[in-house]
Amino acid sequence: MNLLGGGGGAGRKPLKSGMKELAVFREKVTEQHRQMGKGGKHHLGLEEPKKLRPPPARTPCQQELDQVLERISTMRLPDERGPLEHLYSLHIPNCDKHGLYNLKQCKMSLNGQRGECWCVNPNTGKLIQGAPTIRGDPECHLFYNEQQGARGVHTQRMQ
Repeated sequence: MNLLGGGGGAGRKPLKSGMKELAVFREKVTEQHRQMGKGGKHHLGLEEPKKLRPPPARTPCQQELDQVLERISTMRLPDERGPLEHLYSLHIPNCDKHGLYNLKQCKMSLNGQRGECWCVNPNTGKLIQGAPTIRGDPECHLFYNEQQGARGVHTQRMQ
């Protein structure tokens, strides 16, 4: 999963590329945020009625994503010393269109190598015990089924 786009290559120039990657990354993050219903006055063409409605409840995945995006927005651009290594260390949650965690979560690709991927419960984002952490597809559907997840949600609602 390379969120910075453009594939990883040995021919990159650290400073110029790092600044360009950060700008492209910020654009993509802003677009994802807008699609998830946060930001942008013209979302669905409603400006005034939006003020009358309370904002929709944010899911745990959306809240985690908001926190990471806030950190990214306050990062300084790189200087002559090199690209944004600290950006690659951040875990950016992979949320679906309903705001739940996607079963497969991955670290960013770096230098042309895939990031490690692991399986999580879509409701909680917590690691599924027994599922592998690998560079590739851990086939999360084999470790999590919908009925198991539905029971977990039912149990949480009952408490």
